[in-house]
Order: sequence, then C-alpha cells, then structure tokens
Amino acid sequence: MSQLVTYSSLTRSVGGAGSFIQVREAKLHDLLRSILPSVEVDEVWYRRRYGDVDEAIRLGHVATARDHYVSTGYFEGRFPRPFVVDERWYVTTYPDVAMAIGTGKLKKAQDHFEAEGYKEGRLPYEGWTL
Repeated sequence: MSQLVTYSSLTRSVGGAGSFIQVREAKLHDLLRSILPSVEVDEVWYRRRYGDVDEAIRLGHVATARDHYVSTGYFEGRFPRPFVVDERWYVTTYPDVAMAIGTGKLKKAQDHFEAEGYKEGRLPYEGWTL
C-alpha cells in the first residue's frame, strides 16, 4: 500500500525562486502517462519513422503507435508526429543555433531541433505544445 505523505514534506524552498517538488520517478511517469493520451500521435508517420515500433505492432507486442508513445516513446524522446520548425523564430530565440548554422556546424534549425533541441526542451515555434 502506498504511503501518503504531507505536501510540505514533498516541497523544499530554494532561495526565493519557488519550490521544488520531490516525487519518485515512477510516480512522475504515472502522472505523465495520465496526460499523454491527450497528445496527438500520427500513427502512420510514427510507424514509418520508428521501424522498431512498427515491428512490435506487427508482432503484437504493442497495440498501436499511440500505446507505444504513451507507455515508452515519450520517455525515450521520440516525436509523436512531425514538427516543422519556424527557422527564423528558432534562430532568433536560440542564438547558439544561429551561431552553429553560421559556422557551418548545422545546415538549418530543423536539423538541430530533430537531433537535440526536442530532447533539450526547445520549442520549434512560438507557443508550441505537444
């Protein structure tokens, strides 16, 4: 049986910057899984992009791309559907990316977002949410 602790025992103040909540990772995953079904998942695109998921569905290990995304895909940093980056906004908002493009380390902002930006929590365009 789970033990319910007081709210104050979950929080700790950090120098006036607000509070941090301490939650076991498994509980955080459970909380996230309760809201992940609201995320739009493009079933066809997801299966094409992630061949391992397509294979798992064909073998009956997972029912749908959505099921995979909710159970593990989100936590693995997978995209639920394609996202188009607003190149101009992205390089203005993330000057390090603009610099990398300027020096030839990257070709475009879309490349950065797909390789690293998504996992770093960067937005592909202003106001974006999953």
